Amino acid sequence: MRIRALVAGLVVAAFAASVASATIRPVRQADEALLNRPPTKEEQVAQQVATRLTQRKVAIRCGPLGVPGAGWPDGISGITLFVGSRPAGYAILLPQVCAQLYAFRLDPQAWDPSACTTPENCVKVAEAAFALATVTHESYHLLGYQTEAQVECYGMQSIWYAATKLGASVAEGQALARFYATQIYPHRRVDTPTYWSAQCRDGGKYDLRPHSHAWPS
Repeated sequence: MRIRALVAGLVVAAFAASVASATIRPVRQADEALLNRPPTKEEQVAQQVATRLTQRKVAIRCGPLGVPGAGWPDGISGITLFVGSRPAGYAILLPQVCAQLYAFRLDPQAWDPSACTTPENCVKVAEAAFALATVTHESYHLLGYQTEAQVECYGMQSIWYAATKLGASVAEGQALARFYATQIYPHRRVDTPTYWSAQCRDGGKYDLRPHSHAWPS
């Protein structure tokens, strides 16, 4: 059992070594076609999470990001559009992210971190955690935050919320947040340092709930 857990851990570490990222860019004319069509069922799920988290009317679409380095799971997986220093009210996620969020919504228990006992299952849990982190990350960009380390930290602390809004239990949502915080986030320090901060910790500058110690939930 310990050997299986070790192998699974090594697979997750290799998977997380090229962590997905999200960022911002200016509005472009090519986005208009995405915004003008009705949202797909996958987009509706992602949009539901972002709307609840931001408490604003925002739009989420799935499609090309229009930036170099886009890719899943190793690359930029989501982007929020800005006009100058203000968010334009919509974000674009890679189709793989939207598909993962939709699959999670259909059967949240299938992605429970307690299932991380084999390499295949651990990668499956990591992909779910990535997708949840992508939509929560972009939600904070939609609120106007631009500093990537701050947004990444806020997004990580909201994974549990996104998971529960998609049907997971609070316990599973918190477990996914811990999974991301312990298995994925540490790799950002080396692989994507602009998304990492020493202040992203219990009691740190970016702690959204300093009076609670249930980090990162």
